[in-house]
Amino acid sequence: MQIDLQQSGPAKSVPKDRTSKRFRLACTGFVSEQAGSVAAANALLLRALLDAGMEIDFFSKPSFVDPRPAIGQRRGFRFVPAVNHYSDRLRHTVRNVPGLGFVAARNDAACYNRLLVRRMGVEHRDRRYDAVLWLGDYAQGRVNGVPAISFAQGPPGTDARSVLRHRAQIRRLSGWRKALKWELLARLRLSGLGLPKLQFSDHIIVGSSVSRDCLATTYRISPHRLSTLPYPIDLELFRPPSIAVQQATSSPLRLLWLGRIVPRKRLDLFLDGAALALRDDEDVSLTIVGEVGFVHGYDKLIREFGFPERLRWIQSLPREQVPELLQTHDVLIQPSEEENFGSSVAEAQACGLPVIVGRTNGNADYLCARDLHLADDRPETLALALHEMSIRRRNAGSSNSAPSRQLAEAHFNPETLAGQLMAILESVIDAHKRTSP
Repeated sequence: MQIDLQQSGPAKSVPKDRTSKRFRLACTGFVSEQAGSVAAANALLLRALLDAGMEIDFFSKPSFVDPRPAIGQRRGFRFVPAVNHYSDRLRHTVRNVPGLGFVAARNDAACYNRLLVRRMGVEHRDRRYDAVLWLGDYAQGRVNGVPAISFAQGPPGTDARSVLRHRAQIRRLSGWRKALKWELLARLRLSGLGLPKLQFSDHIIVGSSVSRDCLATTYRISPHRLSTLPYPIDLELFRPPSIAVQQATSSPLRLLWLGRIVPRKRLDLFLDGAALALRDDEDVSLTIVGEVGFVHGYDKLIREFGFPERLRWIQSLPREQVPELLQTHDVLIQPSEEENFGSSVAEAQACGLPVIVGRTNGNADYLCARDLHLADDRPETLALALHEMSIRRRNAGSSNSAPSRQLAEAHFNPETLAGQLMAILESVIDAHKRTSP
């Protein structure tokens, strides 16, 4: 049977755009130096923007997001607290009451977003912002006369769509009652009540062409309102080991899964593909790092794995230990569906690992010749990819991590990406000025 793999090509060059202009931005979103993925990337991005001369007023509720530990005392940064005391207190009081807790949480989020926009509007009267930047979220409203740029985590509803695609599996793992609850919530999320108001965003930035195309086709966003930028990676923290350790070719190929365990991440595909490879006498070992997410019962996939002696599950790991984890594995695998941009994939590349990504994984935009892009979602295709990685390791020179590291330095450098973001900001701001009365 013919099984196709999409072989990655050489890395595309990244233009190092810089704008000579310096802007004053109102900003909000998810920022944390200690968190993974989006929040950590946003911390890197804010620091790079400030170092490039931007002025940034950051609006948030300190108990929810406090960027000050990550930003430090950088010149040009100003923190503006926005606390919705009454709705926050109500949410905290009834958070454990079934039904009422959910309603109170939704009300708290809506009140908080309205407060953010109001506070930005008040500050704008004196500060005169050039743009509003929403990091990790879509703009939740408009500040009059100021363009809004959303650097979103991807198209809305990716997890909801995956719940509907995999409802039979969820029913088997979680039971029909929980499966029905998640199906109803997924449909609500994809309805007009659950989707963000995309019209508040003058421009939307996402991490990959997969996400950009989804916004254009599924949500009818005009292409001129869309841009793609990957997330920045801490290239000092994530790097190949200082002393390369040659893994014996007779030892198992060490496979790593890193991330939350939810239907969209396709842990089932990872395990089924590895099981097929093991049945075909491929010598592999598996490490899974991540907690079960919102759909309980997915740990059954791990317990049902037919080769338990080949599998290790670490439910949580401090972020500072992730580089060492990556350095002690041979391949990172992320077979996710509709993946906007998987930071763990980029971090693995920065540490010198080859990666295998799924058919609709946006990280396929940022691969080198050592990486593999799955052509479909079948376990047989993943098993074939593992066989290919085993062959490469046996070949002379296959352990050379330089191409992966070079790709990471070209694509995920915070200063380079800050320059590209500033060029997008300049374009949006100039366009807004031309069309404003």
